[in-house]
Amino acid sequence: MRRRIPVAAIERVDVSGRAGRELIVVLTSALPGPATHCLVSRSAPAVHEFAEALRRALPVRDADEPRRDGAARVTVEPVERPGPEPRNVALGVLGVLYVLVAAALVARGAGERATVSWAVGVPSVLAPGVAAVVAGLRTLRDTVVLRARGIAVEGRLEFSYDVGTGEDAATHHVYPYVDARGERRERSGPEGGPSEVEIVYDPEDPDGTTTVGRATVGHLIGALSLALVLGLPMTLLGPSLVGPAMAALFD
Repeated sequence: MRRRIPVAAIERVDVSGRAGRELIVVLTSALPGPATHCLVSRSAPAVHEFAEALRRALPVRDADEPRRDGAARVTVEPVERPGPEPRNVALGVLGVLYVLVAAALVARGAGERATVSWAVGVPSVLAPGVAAVVAGLRTLRDTVVLRARGIAVEGRLEFSYDVGTGEDAATHHVYPYVDARGERRERSGPEGGPSEVEIVYDPEDPDGTTTVGRATVGHLIGALSLALVLGLPMTLLGPSLVGPAMAALFD
């Protein structure tokens, strides 16, 4: 369900929870114990920024001013749950197949070498190699498409937010832009940082293939390195590691 809360229906907003990652929206009410809504985010700075922006937008009210029932002004509408993506379905099938083969090797008494080669070779060599090749080819395709028919427009930084924690933390930047048809779109990712950048997008796939800036040579080099230098050797090495397991399974 999606709840739409008008700003006029909000009495105040509070920040609470662990590390200040919860936003409490208190609605207006003439009765004690007004309705509240809680929004939780992984980014405490994002919560504080949103709370400050919302406080600036709230109307100024006198303490003794009559309050309308804010809960009555909140609208609720159903949201269709998206079906599973084909990529996730394929990964799920491969995961089940991996477990079934490992169980079959143990049940047949295939031996330690065959079982270990399957248990270690697939997740540590073959699967990462295939994933690197696919990711590299996808990036290469997107880069070639942008070089061939990409359109450059101006993007203005709307906000930034942190993804992950600790050493894995990264800052993502959100740049709204207007495409050639006059439609507003957004580009989010770790690239960028300045207040104004060039967004290059594919007019035939404006939501899917975008990049920050016109420099695509680095993307081409990175895509080829990922696919050929890292992914291809691991993919070619994978069958030699899982071969003993397959031989034992069908022996």
